[in-house]
Amino acid sequence: MDPAATYTGSLFDVDANRDQTIGTMIWGNGIEPDQFTLAQVDPNRLNFWQLRETITQVAATNRSTATLESNLWHKFASPLSTLLMPLLAAIAAFGLARSGQLLMRAVIGMALGFAYFVADNFALAMGNLGAYPPILAAWGPFLLFLLVGEAVLIRTEE
Repeated sequence: MDPAATYTGSLFDVDANRDQTIGTMIWGNGIEPDQFTLAQVDPNRLNFWQLRETITQVAATNRSTATLESNLWHKFASPLSTLLMPLLAAIAAFGLARSGQLLMRAVIGMALGFAYFVADNFALAMGNLGAYPPILAAWGPFLLFLLVGEAVLIRTEE
């Protein structure tokens, strides 16, 4: 019996307003301290390498790593959105002189950018729940809107 996992002392009963002496209680038998540190992992506070190591440790305890893996892949896909936004804005930038409708084109460009962030957050939430595979949750919205942006760019150029 591990002495750190035992408790001998008293217990105060509020209803009866008395202090009881209790025997030895064994609690937490077999619980290691690192199980507490892995209980709540904030993937946003860890860099890529730390998160990768944490995923390995959590997987070793036979717990689900879908949330952590989704966030790991999102660490790559998320910065690429800065390259995607100008592409989605191409609908407002190209074709202005030929067709006019500046306001409509600007609204569509902004709506595409907003829709990307909504889809990205939705997919990441679904990946965190385990409904989407982690790699699809992180890369799916980026690739989808990359294709939409390219289609808009090619269609506007012709």
